Amino acid sequence: MLVIPVHRCLVTQLTTHTLPIITNSRHFTLTHNLLAVKKSLTKNVTRATSTPGFGQKAKEATRTTYYTAVVVVGLGMTGLMMYAVFKELLSSFSPQTVYSAAVDKCSAHPRVNDFLGDSVKSYGEESRRGRRQHISHLPYEIEGKKGFRIKFYLKGQRRTATAHLDARQTLSGWEFRYLYLQLDSYPYEVIVIEDNRGTTFDSPSSLPSIDYPATTLPSDGNDLPPLPPLFPSK
Repeated sequence: MLVIPVHRCLVTQLTTHTLPIITNSRHFTLTHNLLAVKKSLTKNVTRATSTPGFGQKAKEATRTTYYTAVVVVGLGMTGLMMYAVFKELLSSFSPQTVYSAAVDKCSAHPRVNDFLGDSVKSYGEESRRGRRQHISHLPYEIEGKKGFRIKFYLKGQRRTATAHLDARQTLSGWEFRYLYLQLDSYPYEVIVIEDNRGTTFDSPSSLPSIDYPATTLPSDGNDLPPLPPLFPSK
């Protein structure tokens, strides 16, 4: 019988079990390192591919500049249009300003309330769609001063009336040359709200002739010329 020393058996067993572990560990480390290198190379290649070149950057910059210019031009045109609209509406002497002032004067006049009744409303010419928002006005200029003749309508609980006015620029702003209304039904009363014709601010020059029949204002003691309405009566 052969007798093998105990220490040789232990060495043989340790070698048999340890060598595969070391070999597997080295193989795992090598594989892990190769994967890390592969990932690093892939990232670098992807980064290099995704980074645009000079030509691509130039195209993108040109496109961005073009779109910016289009937006700026559009905003500029919109601003000019809004400025023109607000200038017309908010101007110190415009048809809308004169019309609003005339409506306030008529609504506050006691005789207007007596004849038309309460809750007096104003409106313009009736359009094809049935709306009455258009205010008829006739601009003119005489001796370098601008003026407007405006016609609109008033309606109360009892009656309706047609209002006529003439407003003209002055050194201090503008004034009514005249503002009156006539009832649309019997007794067809004429209510004079304001009449400044023949005053110091009024021009002695006559307005351009209008082929409409003249309507004479009620006499207030002054021999004033007949008042030519802007539009013929209905």
